[in-house]
Amino acid sequence: MPPPVPVAAPVPAPIPAPIPAPQPAPKPAPDPDPASKPVAPAAPAPAKPPPAKPAARGSVPPPRPPVRLRTWIAAAVVLTGIWFFNKPADKPASVAEQVEAATALAAQCDLDGARSALAVLKSAKAPAAQIKRLQASITKSAAACDRQQQRAQAWTTLQGSVKQALDAGEPELAATRLAIYVKRWGDDPDSLELDAKVKVAQASAQLDTADACLARGDRVCLESSLIAAERYKRPELAARTQALRASLSQLLERSLLDAAPGQ
Repeated sequence: MPPPVPVAAPVPAPIPAPIPAPQPAPKPAPDPDPASKPVAPAAPAPAKPPPAKPAARGSVPPPRPPVRLRTWIAAAVVLTGIWFFNKPADKPASVAEQVEAATALAAQCDLDGARSALAVLKSAKAPAAQIKRLQASITKSAAACDRQQQRAQAWTTLQGSVKQALDAGEPELAATRLAIYVKRWGDDPDSLELDAKVKVAQASAQLDTADACLARGDRVCLESSLIAAERYKRPELAARTQALRASLSQLLERSLLDAAPGQ
């Protein structure tokens, strides 16, 4: 039989060496004579830090001067003025005052402004009586303003037509057109001034006819033309009328002298 294989014995693990415990430090023995103990040299004083560099001039703003009393007074005056100009009204206008103002606007034919005031009163839920009163004023003024506008247009048309007739030497036509306007719209200072101008033209036309009659020696025609001119009573033509009256008297005398020998 083969011999048995020898088996190696296990190697035991190494045992760690024990760590010795720390020993307390030995206390120094008391010195019986402190004076005999050598003095240790003094520690050197710590070095002073270098002085800080001054900051640059531009980085630090200069100190501001104190505000003077007159500056405060001026600021107070300016603020007081601003407050007086922009302060709210002492009290809002009453509804009656707003209605009166809107009625005045309607009377001046500013119907848009009056209607705007009416809308404001309605949105503010004003009393119904005040709103009704303002509505009636606007309606009445609207009719009057519409008539006033139509009259202004008619007056502009009349001025052109009367001027055209006078330039054409037709004062009677101008007087007829003016009479139609006055009958519909009534008289006013402008229409009265135009009427005086037309009457001067009519009287001048009669005096022109009288001059023609005098040139022909027609005493009857001259007298009738003078009477027609004098009916207009225009003081502007008084001197011319008197001169024609004198000519009529001379013509009448010549007529009488001419008729005398035949009697």
